[in-house]
Amino acid sequence: MNDTSSSPPTPTVILIHGLGRSRRSMWLVGLWLKFCGYRVKSIGYPSHRVSIADAVQKHLNPALERLEIAAGSRVHFVTHSLGGIVFRAWAAQRDAAFPLGRAVLLAPPNQGSQIIDELGQWGWVRWLLGPVSAELGTDAASTPNMLGPLPPETGVIMGNKDTLPVFRRLLGAESDGVVTIASSHGEGEADFTLLPTNHATIILQPAVFRAVNRFLKTGSFKEA
Repeated sequence: MNDTSSSPPTPTVILIHGLGRSRRSMWLVGLWLKFCGYRVKSIGYPSHRVSIADAVQKHLNPALERLEIAAGSRVHFVTHSLGGIVFRAWAAQRDAAFPLGRAVLLAPPNQGSQIIDELGQWGWVRWLLGPVSAELGTDAASTPNMLGPLPPETGVIMGNKDTLPVFRRLLGAESDGVVTIASSHGEGEADFTLLPTNHATIILQPAVFRAVNRFLKTGSFKEA
Protein backbone atom coordinates (compact mmCIF):
# COMPACT_ATOMS: atom_id res chain seq x y z
CA MET A 1 0.00 0.00 0.00
CA ASN A 2 1.29 3.43 -0.90
CA ASP A 3 1.91 5.87 1.92
CA THR A 4 -0.49 8.75 1.28
CA SER A 5 0.60 10.80 4.26
CA SER A 6 1.97 14.20 3.36
CA SER A 7 4.82 16.09 4.94
CA PRO A 8 4.00 19.26 6.86
CA PRO A 9 4.04 22.44 4.78
CA THR A 10 7.27 24.40 4.63
CA PRO A 11 7.07 27.46 6.89
CA THR A 12 7.73 30.83 5.31
CA VAL A 13 9.97 33.54 6.75
CA ILE A 14 9.46 37.17 5.74
CA LEU A 15 12.54 39.42 6.01
CA ILE A 16 12.15 43.18 6.54
CA HIS A 17 15.24 45.40 6.39
CA GLY A 18 16.06 48.53 8.36
CA LEU A 19 16.44 52.24 7.67
CA GLY A 20 18.75 53.07 4.79
CA ARG A 21 19.05 49.42 3.80
CA SER A 22 17.53 47.28 1.08
CA ARG A 23 16.44 43.69 0.64
CA ARG A 24 20.03 42.84 -0.24
CA SER A 25 21.13 43.67 3.31
CA MET A 26 19.21 40.64 4.59
CA TRP A 27 20.62 38.16 2.05
CA LEU A 28 22.91 36.33 4.49
CA VAL A 29 20.14 35.88 7.04
CA GLY A 30 17.94 34.60 4.23
CA LEU A 31 20.60 32.19 2.99
CA TRP A 32 20.96 30.70 6.46
CA LEU A 33 17.20 30.31 6.87
CA LYS A 34 16.91 28.62 3.48
CA PHE A 35 19.65 26.20 4.62
CA CYS A 36 17.53 25.54 7.74
CA GLY A 37 14.57 24.54 5.57
CA TYR A 38 12.43 27.67 5.39
CA ARG A 39 10.92 29.33 2.37
CA VAL A 40 12.24 32.90 2.49
CA LYS A 41 10.76 36.09 1.07
CA SER A 42 12.49 39.45 1.52
CA ILE A 43 10.28 42.54 1.26
CA GLY A 44 11.74 45.94 0.46
CA TYR A 45 10.45 49.47 0.98
CA PRO A 46 12.01 52.91 0.31
CA SER A 47 12.79 53.63 3.96
CA HIS A 48 14.07 57.19 3.34
CA ARG A 49 10.95 58.24 1.42
CA VAL A 50 7.93 56.80 3.23
CA SER A 51 6.30 56.91 6.62
CA ILE A 52 5.89 53.71 8.62
CA ALA A 53 2.19 53.58 7.71
CA ASP A 54 3.01 53.95 4.00
CA ALA A 55 5.68 51.25 4.25
CA VAL A 56 2.94 48.93 5.53
CA GLN A 57 0.14 49.98 3.20
CA LYS A 58 2.09 50.46 -0.03
CA HIS A 59 4.80 47.82 0.28
CA LEU A 60 4.33 45.20 3.01
CA ASN A 61 0.60 44.61 2.60
CA PRO A 62 0.70 44.19 -1.21
CA ALA A 63 3.66 41.79 -0.99
CA LEU A 64 1.93 39.69 1.66
CA GLU A 65 -1.31 39.64 -0.33
CA ARG A 66 0.59 38.11 -3.25
CA LEU A 67 2.20 35.50 -1.02
CA GLU A 68 1.04 31.95 -1.62
CA ILE A 69 0.60 30.28 1.76
CA ALA A 70 0.03 26.53 1.95
CA ALA A 71 -2.84 25.32 4.10
CA GLY A 72 -1.66 24.71 7.64
CA SER A 73 1.53 26.74 7.20
CA ARG A 74 2.59 29.66 9.36
CA VAL A 75 4.42 32.79 8.29
CA HIS A 76 7.31 33.94 10.48
CA PHE A 77 9.09 37.30 10.37
CA VAL A 78 12.72 38.35 10.91
CA THR A 79 13.41 42.08 10.93
CA HIS A 80 16.27 44.51 11.41
CA SER A 81 16.05 47.87 13.21
CA LEU A 82 13.26 50.01 11.68
CA GLY A 83 11.95 46.85 10.00
CA GLY A 84 10.79 45.71 13.44
CA ILE A 85 8.60 48.79 13.82
CA VAL A 86 7.22 48.31 10.30
CA PHE A 87 6.38 44.73 11.27
CA ARG A 88 4.70 45.85 14.49
CA ALA A 89 2.65 48.45 12.61
CA TRP A 90 1.52 45.77 10.15
CA ALA A 91 0.77 43.27 12.93
CA ALA A 92 -1.36 45.80 14.81
CA GLN A 93 -3.80 46.02 11.87
CA ARG A 94 -3.40 42.59 10.30
CA ASP A 95 -6.28 40.39 9.25
CA ALA A 96 -7.00 37.99 12.11
CA ALA A 97 -7.07 35.15 9.57
CA PHE A 98 -3.43 35.69 8.60
CA PRO A 99 -1.40 32.66 9.83
CA LEU A 100 1.16 34.70 11.79
CA GLY A 101 3.87 32.55 13.33
CA ARG A 102 6.84 33.74 15.35
CA ALA A 103 8.87 36.89 14.87
CA VAL A 104 12.44 37.83 15.72
CA LEU A 105 13.28 41.52 15.85
CA LEU A 106 16.98 42.34 15.52
CA ALA A 107 18.05 45.59 17.21
CA PRO A 108 14.59 47.19 17.16
CA PRO A 109 13.96 50.67 18.59
CA ASN A 110 10.84 49.36 20.32
CA GLN A 111 10.62 52.36 22.65
CA GLY A 112 11.95 54.91 20.19
CA SER A 113 15.36 56.40 19.52
CA GLN A 114 17.30 58.80 21.73
CA ILE A 115 19.25 59.85 18.64
CA ILE A 116 16.03 61.10 17.05
CA ASP A 117 15.17 62.92 20.28
CA GLU A 118 18.45 64.80 20.11
CA LEU A 119 18.96 65.32 16.40
CA GLY A 120 15.52 64.96 14.82
CA GLN A 121 14.80 68.69 14.91
CA TRP A 122 17.74 69.41 12.60
CA GLY A 123 16.76 69.95 8.99
CA TRP A 124 19.59 67.89 7.55
CA VAL A 125 18.60 64.91 9.73
CA ARG A 126 15.00 65.12 8.54
CA TRP A 127 16.27 65.32 4.96
CA LEU A 128 18.61 62.38 5.45
CA LEU A 129 16.18 60.05 7.23
CA GLY A 130 12.94 61.10 5.59
CA PRO A 131 9.42 60.95 7.08
CA VAL A 132 10.30 58.37 9.74
CA SER A 133 12.49 60.97 11.47
CA ALA A 134 9.27 62.47 12.84
CA GLU A 135 8.01 59.12 14.13
CA LEU A 136 10.84 57.49 16.02
CA GLY A 137 11.32 59.57 19.16
CA THR A 138 10.98 58.19 22.67
CA ASP A 139 7.93 60.30 23.61
CA ALA A 140 4.61 58.62 24.31
CA ALA A 141 3.15 59.83 21.00
CA SER A 142 5.89 58.31 18.83
CA THR A 143 4.93 55.50 16.50
CA PRO A 144 6.82 52.72 18.36
CA ASN A 145 5.19 53.74 21.65
CA MET A 146 1.70 53.92 20.14
CA LEU A 147 1.68 50.40 18.70
CA GLY A 148 0.91 48.56 21.92
CA PRO A 149 2.36 45.20 22.99
CA LEU A 150 4.44 43.10 20.63
CA PRO A 151 2.54 40.36 18.81
CA PRO A 152 2.51 36.97 20.57
CA GLU A 153 5.62 34.82 20.10
CA THR A 154 7.90 37.76 19.31
CA GLY A 155 11.51 37.64 20.48
CA VAL A 156 14.17 40.35 20.49
CA ILE A 157 17.90 39.96 19.79
CA MET A 158 20.05 42.90 20.75
CA GLY A 159 23.75 43.63 20.43
CA ASN A 160 25.84 45.06 23.25
CA LYS A 161 28.88 46.29 21.33
CA ASP A 162 29.03 50.08 21.07
CA THR A 163 31.33 50.74 18.13
CA LEU A 164 30.09 54.25 17.27
CA PRO A 165 31.56 56.61 19.87
CA VAL A 166 29.89 59.58 18.16
CA PHE A 167 26.59 58.60 19.82
CA ARG A 168 27.99 57.41 23.16
CA ARG A 169 27.18 60.66 24.96
CA LEU A 170 23.54 60.32 23.94
CA LEU A 171 23.10 56.60 24.49
CA GLY A 172 25.34 55.79 27.43
CA ALA A 173 27.31 52.59 27.81
CA GLU A 174 24.45 50.12 27.29
CA SER A 175 23.74 50.22 23.57
CA ASP A 176 24.61 48.67 20.22
CA GLY A 177 25.89 52.02 19.00
CA VAL A 178 22.51 53.16 17.65
CA VAL A 179 19.77 51.77 19.92
CA THR A 180 19.97 51.46 23.70
CA ILE A 181 19.47 48.04 25.17
CA ALA A 182 16.68 49.37 27.39
CA SER A 183 14.74 50.84 24.46
CA SER A 184 14.95 47.63 22.44
CA HIS A 185 12.67 45.85 24.91
CA GLY A 186 8.99 45.68 24.05
CA GLU A 187 5.95 44.96 26.16
CA GLY A 188 4.90 41.35 25.73
CA GLU A 189 8.20 40.07 24.30
CA ALA A 190 8.37 36.28 24.50
CA ASP A 191 12.15 36.16 24.95
CA PHE A 192 15.16 38.46 24.82
CA THR A 193 18.86 37.83 24.34
CA LEU A 194 22.02 39.92 24.16
CA LEU A 195 24.83 38.95 21.79
CA PRO A 196 28.28 40.47 21.23
CA THR A 197 27.56 42.47 18.09
CA ASN A 198 26.63 45.99 17.05
CA HIS A 199 23.70 47.57 15.26
CA ALA A 200 25.12 47.31 11.75
CA THR A 201 26.65 43.83 11.90
CA ILE A 202 23.91 42.01 13.82
CA ILE A 203 22.54 40.86 10.44
CA LEU A 204 25.87 39.22 9.57
CA GLN A 205 26.64 37.12 12.65
CA PRO A 206 26.37 33.29 12.70
CA ALA A 207 25.54 33.36 16.44
CA VAL A 208 22.59 35.60 15.63
CA PHE A 209 21.44 33.28 12.85
CA ARG A 210 21.53 30.30 15.18
CA ALA A 211 19.52 32.17 17.79
CA VAL A 212 16.96 33.19 15.17
CA ASN A 213 16.52 29.59 14.06
CA ARG A 214 16.14 28.37 17.65
CA PHE A 215 13.41 30.89 18.34
CA LEU A 216 11.51 30.18 15.14
CA LYS A 217 11.58 26.48 15.95
CA THR A 218 10.95 26.56 19.71
CA GLY A 219 9.84 30.02 20.78
CA SER A 220 12.97 30.44 22.89
CA PHE A 221 16.55 31.61 22.38
CA LYS A 222 17.86 29.11 24.93
CA GLU A 223 20.07 26.34 23.63
CA ALA A 224 18.81 22.82 24.26
